[in-house]
Amino acid sequence: MTMNKISELQLEFREPSQSVDVHASFSCAGLSVQYSRLTLPAEYDFKWDGSSHYLAYHDLVLVDGEMEVTGEKAIVGRDLTGKMTYVPIGQTINGWGKPADRLNAFTVVCFDPAAMEAELEAEFNSVDAQAQIYFLHEDLGATMRKLGLLMADQERPASKIYAETLGLTAALEMFRISNEDIESGGRTGSGQLSKSQREQVVCFIEDNLAKDIGLDELAAVCGLTRFHFSRAFKASFGVPPYHYVNQRRIDKARQMLVGTGFPIASIAEACGFNGASQFGRSFRSAVGQTPLAFRRSN
Repeated sequence: MTMNKISELQLEFREPSQSVDVHASFSCAGLSVQYSRLTLPAEYDFKWDGSSHYLAYHDLVLVDGEMEVTGEKAIVGRDLTGKMTYVPIGQTINGWGKPADRLNAFTVVCFDPAAMEAELEAEFNSVDAQAQIYFLHEDLGATMRKLGLLMADQERPASKIYAETLGLTAALEMFRISNEDIESGGRTGSGQLSKSQREQVVCFIEDNLAKDIGLDELAAVCGLTRFHFSRAFKASFGVPPYHYVNQRRIDKARQMLVGTGFPIASIAEACGFNGASQFGRSFRSAVGQTPLAFRRSN
């Protein structure tokens, strides 16, 4: 079905006196672009209805706020400068934000391949698009920044054809990276986490071994959904996140058993196990000895 106008991201300010400082938008067949700059202070709720593919570029710093995509746990947002969010058609977005005291703005491109050129529709139908939350990508980011600057210039309104060309370019670039892993400044192109993502998630795991780490926390470190993160993590490390975390806990426990005189129960707690009994079972399964036998033999 051809669409001449696509729904916009809906904003609702928590104080009636607050409003959008600058708002510009246009729509054409299968494509819409929205630019909004916020008046301060401007705490707000937002939602997206999932009627098309959604791509947002954030020039935004939040004191607090979170976003929830259909089927995923809410992700907290803070410094979102230069980060983007992509959500494929059919998935809704809900969230809220409390912006910092600075110039805050965002640019949104919404597109429906079925209402655009046949070639674009065929390309998007050939990929298994997954949501990407707060990601960085040099090429796509440059296009979205250019589009935002164009839409924000109220003194020299952009020609429709130029704005439409940038919007279409952003949609095509999103297609080209929708099945690739996103990294700061580029892409991995191998279905794996980028080098920076691997370093960040490893550091997070090492710093939080004593805690009950959730998959949603690990995914948030990399700015990915849980599904995408699990797939990319296994491709990067050869094992699922749970097995990796458990092995790091066992490794830490081995070091503590040999290098300290702490009681078994204290080591179990320090390594994130739910009591000495669980620790004993996991350790024996991985090492072939009980923790006490391992300590005595070393």
